[in-house]
Amino acid sequence: MNSSEFNFFGTRLKLARKMAGMSLQDLSDALNNLVTKQSLNKYEQGLMNPSMEVLTILSDTLKLKPDFFLNKSQLELGIISFRKSTSLSKKEEDSIIEKVRYYVERFTEIENILAMDICFENPLSNISINNYEDVEAAANKLRENWELGFAPIPNIIEMLELRGVKILLVEKVDQFDGLAVITGNGIPVVAINTFNKSTERIRFTIVHELAHLLLNFGETVKNDSKVIEKLCHFFSSCFLIPNKVIIKMIGGIHRNYLAIKELIAIKEYYGISIRAILHRLTELNVINQNYYQRWMIYLSKTYGQKEEPGNYIGQENQKLFEQLINRALAEGYISLSKAAILLESNVYDVRKALANV
Repeated sequence: MNSSEFNFFGTRLKLARKMAGMSLQDLSDALNNLVTKQSLNKYEQGLMNPSMEVLTILSDTLKLKPDFFLNKSQLELGIISFRKSTSLSKKEEDSIIEKVRYYVERFTEIENILAMDICFENPLSNISINNYEDVEAAANKLRENWELGFAPIPNIIEMLELRGVKILLVEKVDQFDGLAVITGNGIPVVAINTFNKSTERIRFTIVHELAHLLLNFGETVKNDSKVIEKLCHFFSSCFLIPNKVIIKMIGGIHRNYLAIKELIAIKEYYGISIRAILHRLTELNVINQNYYQRWMIYLSKTYGQKEEPGNYIGQENQKLFEQLINRALAEGYISLSKAAILLESNVYDVRKALANV
């Protein structure tokens, strides 16, 4: 490596270390002190040149291909909207952020290889959001702009990916719900936690985070984080099932009593939880607050804090990234080894998958 590459390597090493949730000392320990903490720090600062032997050891320990450390790209992330619990450590937070960065880097790389011209435009940028009425209008406008009509959206992730939004599903970290960020080159990104989450909750959280990216909050609310969270929550509900639809399905603008089967039917058709449906009906004044609380108590006592009746059969999976890689392979734009790097896999498994096809 020549001196002009030092900072690139250091940046990639720091990214890899943070993705692994390691401090400099943690990484040195994992390397059995073959590389000291001080040396690692010098690598990251670009003050020292790692040998090929050290590069190989780092690659093996951090479970990344050597090519990762030689990549000169560095995706810039904007201000991150991060919904997390106080128990989420700084290491875990950094790990999530860097995993998001690396995923979007790989996604945009395959798009560039395929010469895809994807430029995201926010259809809601000219709407000032100050209240619930503005949120409802924004949700309806987005459905109209994206030609979604009033029907259920069977796959939120697929729908958003085809419109240029990058979605990353993160597992095994229960201390955060999601994050939203727009990259320096204008790519909207949503990452959500799927650990122990139902499909309905995953769908709701994705749209909630999307709201943080799309909604232009007015002067009256933009400095009030609690109000913004409520408005994003309302946006998610309105987008998943428009007001006219839910009122029609519930049979009117005021109800004194609801049957559980009514709520299950809406949940299974639109992919939105019963608790979210009831909260929405309260906001629309279809049911009163007292009746809503009685439902919450009933659901908690009968099914537990997170469970509820009904089975939404839809699935939310990331498909486009792998589909683009398969396309690039089929058309000869990339090799098996390049596909393995992009997929964080190995050549054997990629070849086996192709053979099965």
